[in-house]
Amino acid sequence: MTKLWQLIKGEILRLFRYKIVFFSVLVSLIWILIIALSDNEAAIALVPFLVLMDAAMMSIILLGSSFFLEKQEGTMQSLLVTPVTLVSVLVAKIISALFMTLLSFLIVIGSTYIFHDFHAPVLLLLLYTLLVVMSHTALGYVITLFSRDFMQMLFRYMGIFLLFLIPMVLVLIDVIPQDYDFLVLLSPTYSGQILFQSTIITVEPWKVVFASIYLFLIAITLYPTVVFRKFQKVALEG
Repeated sequence: MTKLWQLIKGEILRLFRYKIVFFSVLVSLIWILIIALSDNEAAIALVPFLVLMDAAMMSIILLGSSFFLEKQEGTMQSLLVTPVTLVSVLVAKIISALFMTLLSFLIVIGSTYIFHDFHAPVLLLLLYTLLVVMSHTALGYVITLFSRDFMQMLFRYMGIFLLFLIPMVLVLIDVIPQDYDFLVLLSPTYSGQILFQSTIITVEPWKVVFASIYLFLIAITLYPTVVFRKFQKVALEG
């Protein structure tokens, strides 16, 4: 446990050193400005979207940035000669990603409480945030580990982002009727949006259950079967 804690501490310190925490907080400050300038109804409606952006999309970008900066420094190779397992290294990286999202979550939710009359169930929002982070960082690691450099990862990320985002927009503008939006639940990002929206508006219970199970399955399937195996190979290659 001590070794894992040291790894987690090292990962979080590395996020500060790479200025990733700085840029994450900077984005969150933009969200604060948007929330402060919005009226009460608009701000509350924006909260699920802003939390989703940080938990799903921003977490992937920050993960990729950290991974390639670390690879450039050769930090991974130095870890291989220390008495820690690659599973512990990966767990520490996942927890550091959760730390980043939690920081942003507290800023967004806290600012909404300060500027507006916000009474959503925070603990439930936090639980859904963890589900979204776990599933999207798993997807983010798949994109990152199968990319040769940050630019390739960024292009692939943009393609995946559009693939996940376009169905959400089509539902929003009624190109896809509400009666068929269950098809869009196959987009992990839309499933995350459904979970966050359920904390402020009425959502059909089966959709919440499906989205929760779906995101959980993405995480527990991708991490052991794809992410860890590829992570192990990349770590050994340096």
